[in-house]
Amino acid sequence: DGSVWGVGDNRYGQLGNGNTTPSSTPTVTTFTQVMEAANKPLTNAKEITGSWKFTAVLKNDGTVYTFGNNGYGQLGRGASPSVTNYAVKVNGQSGITSIAAGMDHLILVNQSGGAFAAGRNQAGQLAPSGSSVVTSSSSFVSMGTRPEAFRPPEAVTNIARAFAGHDHSLLLTRDGKVWAAGKNDGGQLGIGNKTNQNSLQAVNAVSGGGVLSDVVDIAGFDDISLFILKGGRLVGTGKNDGFQLGLIKDIRLEVTSPVQLGLYSGTNRIDERLDSAITNAARLPRGGTQMADFTFYVDTEGLVHATGYVFHDQFPDGEIRPFLRNRFYQAPNIQNVQSVVTAAGPYMVFLLTDGSLKTSNVSSSILKDYAEGSGLVRNVNPLK
Repeated sequence: DGSVWGVGDNRYGQLGNGNTTPSSTPTVTTFTQVMEAANKPLTNAKEITGSWKFTAVLKNDGTVYTFGNNGYGQLGRGASPSVTNYAVKVNGQSGITSIAAGMDHLILVNQSGGAFAAGRNQAGQLAPSGSSVVTSSSSFVSMGTRPEAFRPPEAVTNIARAFAGHDHSLLLTRDGKVWAAGKNDGGQLGIGNKTNQNSLQAVNAVSGGGVLSDVVDIAGFDDISLFILKGGRLVGTGKNDGFQLGLIKDIRLEVTSPVQLGLYSGTNRIDERLDSAITNAARLPRGGTQMADFTFYVDTEGLVHATGYVFHDQFPDGEIRPFLRNRFYQAPNIQNVQSVVTAAGPYMVFLLTDGSLKTSNVSSSILKDYAEGSGLVRNVNPLK
């Protein structure tokens, strides 16, 4: 019936269950149903997105419902109320086909290929078309690209899907290219520099000439962006100070244009070489906006491959100490993965091909070395 259920932190009403639990005890420990009002469950859901403070649901009829924190107007329904505990319809937006949430902003794509954003804009992630410059917007503004430096941004019209990082926006066009805007301190926009952008910019090609094309999937992390190209090639851009891209850290702490990801070797730029390119990537995680220190993908066989640094790895002896993987490797204890949704921090939910769910605290399981035991990937109790 397309009903929506949630579990976890609810201090901002982001579970949409009408709960008014005080912030001192914010966590809901069992699944509760998202409601439009008392005794009126939300149904007919097609897609869900959100950060750790707010949630948005796209229905099959092209309407969008939002709930949770509205501190920057990210719910797209005006500046007040500041918190909504029920799912409320966004007025003025119809025919929506794709939604994506950053930390404090929300992006919508409609059936005409237009893109619209609401919420925080301190880094330019809303990319508003026209001449206005705003730090936030509580209503949806049309996103635009600037064809010439002296002209105001013009609204885009050929967008297929929206994606978001923490404070940056990524739009996939109908012909497989990518527009990016927002925070760019680590090169996560992939445009060849580290300057924040308040209008949409074309992401560079891997070769350095032209623009990235043949893109089929995207994931935005905190200061990293990953792209799957046709044929399963995985490319990425952004920070690598914790091996988040699987590159040799002493050579490249960050990259500002997409590079082919895979298994690298060497000790300097002269002898650096790509021993094995990743060409079997099938899916990227959704909701990775708070993930800053590791990345991962799902391959064509439903296996998970990860790289990066987890600050608090819970080892079997109970001691908390850093744990690091300096290149992509197959994570143990998880297989037959159909899709992955990440939540705030290192928590993830895996949807398996048999329809079951498993959860994991990444810092205690998925990035754990084979020698450290079986990890803590858990089955999720089925919904009633």
